[in-house]
Amino acid sequence: MNKDLLFALIQNPNLIPGIYNYCDGWCERCDFTSNCLNYKMMDEGVSDVKLTENEASSTMENLDEMFEISMELLNQAAKDLGMELPKKALHYDADEEEEKDDLIFKSQLMLQADKYSELVDSWFADFESLIQVGNNTLKELCDFTEEDEMNEDEKMIFNVSEIIHWYQFIIPSKLFRSLRSKANTEETGNEFYKHDSIASAKVVLISIDRSIDSWSFFLNRFPESEDRMLPILLLLSGFRALVDKVFPDSKDFIRPGFDI
Repeated sequence: MNKDLLFALIQNPNLIPGIYNYCDGWCERCDFTSNCLNYKMMDEGVSDVKLTENEASSTMENLDEMFEISMELLNQAAKDLGMELPKKALHYDADEEEEKDDLIFKSQLMLQADKYSELVDSWFADFESLIQVGNNTLKELCDFTEEDEMNEDEKMIFNVSEIIHWYQFIIPSKLFRSLRSKANTEETGNEFYKHDSIASAKVVLISIDRSIDSWSFFLNRFPESEDRMLPILLLLSGFRALVDKVFPDSKDFIRPGFDI
């Protein structure tokens, strides 16, 4: 781990502070990797922990150092927003925190997100080996065909399939973060939690919108499975309205870099 390199990267004037906090994590398709500290850290291998047998004992030291650096960056990001990070509770109760997480996982929103993910898995399991795309099934196209060998129609279908699968998992993960920060806001009144909750919900809304667009494309392209896609689109539409209702300020949140 190279701490000096990390702090050298931070000095890059092209970086957009905090851009990595509220993205969809899809670096391969991002236009802002040159402005993102997280991406540059991965690209430069700053956080790599490469151990030999003789170095195994230093693992915790490496992790401690990375945690220290991360906290410094997080504190700076909060200061840039004119906020302070919440102080750790004096009487932290792991069981109590786990109960709070369980309540969130059982909430209507999270159950909707899980149901959507199940419907996605079910649709692809039932149809990807049946639907023909040129000379291949959808499964063969996505699993075995190199992208440079695809025609334009195949590339479009492959792209839409990837979008659906990517956001299938981004939606619940970002939603949980948003709901957890919302609960923490109500409990502590800390502005950082409120900011994080609204911003994370913005990513959820964007992910739902892109999923709706993708399923709409599939609906037009593969009408033979319309009866199974319509419930997915209806669920997403209702789900989006519910997220918008629970987080009414999220759609207007301006994410650093992406929305300006």
